[in-house]
Amino acid sequence: MINDFFLSLFNRFGLYYCMIDSDLVLHFENDSICEFLSVKPFLKKAKLTDFFNEVIGQEEEIRKIISGEKHEFSIRRINRSGEHEIFFNLYFLKHKYKEYPAIAVIRNITNELLFYHSLQQSRNEIQLLQNELIEKNRDLDRINRELEEKVAVRTKQYMESSDLAKRLFLQTVNSLTYALELRDPYTSGHQQRVAILASAIAANMGLDEDTVEGIRIAGLLHDIGKIYVPSEFLTKPGVLPEEEYNVIKTHPLRGFEILKEIEFPWPVASFVLQHHEKINGSGYPFGLEGEEIRLESKILCVADVVEAMGTNRPYRISPGISEALKEIGKNRGIKYEPVVVDSCCDLFRNKYFRWDE
Repeated sequence: MINDFFLSLFNRFGLYYCMIDSDLVLHFENDSICEFLSVKPFLKKAKLTDFFNEVIGQEEEIRKIISGEKHEFSIRRINRSGEHEIFFNLYFLKHKYKEYPAIAVIRNITNELLFYHSLQQSRNEIQLLQNELIEKNRDLDRINRELEEKVAVRTKQYMESSDLAKRLFLQTVNSLTYALELRDPYTSGHQQRVAILASAIAANMGLDEDTVEGIRIAGLLHDIGKIYVPSEFLTKPGVLPEEEYNVIKTHPLRGFEILKEIEFPWPVASFVLQHHEKINGSGYPFGLEGEEIRLESKILCVADVVEAMGTNRPYRISPGISEALKEIGKNRGIKYEPVVVDSCCDLFRNKYFRWDE
């Protein structure tokens, strides 16, 4: 009834057929349907209800197709277990031949069901993974919240300890400056003014805030070593005898010895030690030159000279800021670092620097 070409197409798409006569007997034109259903030996014909017991009770529906009352009847998702478990749909269709007025067509849906089952299993696995991911995200959110809370607590503790350390640090600086003020009130005021000017020079040079603050602290303490110098040497008018002047020249080293054991955030003791050094080697206590001298100390040196000449002292009237700027300008690149001199002069001449700022 169906040639070999169409039969091969049928089989390729999982379709198998057999003819049905008016007595509900199946007639097999080939072995493909028996092979699919694992029926051995291969049959030529068989009673419909013997071959497809799923039809028992549905015979009247098949007769309606044979008589032409119906054109189609189907039983879906039939399961057979043999060598391999298979699933198929069974269709009964009206046929044009009188000898075989109906045809039974089997459609193999095994792979479709396996695919569907696999797909459903994959969906279930994906859902499980999604649920696990949601749970893990909840755990991560909880951990993040806990970490944020801990960080907030630690940050608060750090800020409190940092504030305490800063207060203690400033108290140490204030105590040292107060100790010097008790012996020499002028020197204490001089240190404060040098600190203001030195930090302004540094900021005007574009140095970072931390470095500027270190220079300011060093400025507040740069003459702390004078606490070991007799006060009469510090306030004596006129030129000091060499012996007395040599005692005064020890104050940077004395200041270094006082400050070196204090844990500053900056090497303040070294800044103080070198603040009287000159880039041509004419300074003290070591006669350092050029790059041997710290930049911070070069800034303190210029601020020290300008403040000393720009303010009155107990034993002499100030020559004035103009003379102080002439002094550092004349010795620019000789005694004093050029970039520091330029920054200092710029503050007074172009930016209207005042000591009380």
